Amino acid sequence: MSKKKPVPNFSFLDEEERELEHLDRATAYPKEVQESMLAPFRADAKKAVTMRLSESTIAGLRAKAEVEGIPYQTLASMILQKYVRGALLDKDAVAEVVKALTA
Repeated sequence: MSKKKPVPNFSFLDEEERELEHLDRATAYPKEVQESMLAPFRADAKKAVTMRLSESTIAGLRAKAEVEGIPYQTLASMILQKYVRGALLDKDAVAEVVKALTA
């Protein structure tokens, strides 16, 4: 049984951006650049934790991580770190800002 790769929805892209949609984020950067981008998230000492998450949450994390080309645990850690730093953006808040800027 083969896994189906999630297909992102690029309907919001303009024509120029659609020309680039075939690029795979996981291979768009050289390995050295990918490693340097992930380095800040790997720098801190790590501690193993156990969390109970719904199967749908784990499946969603795995799908998003596969698109990004990183392990799902790394993605979960990145999301939690951004939240703790106050850098995780709310989709509705971003939409309001974009709407205000384009009005």
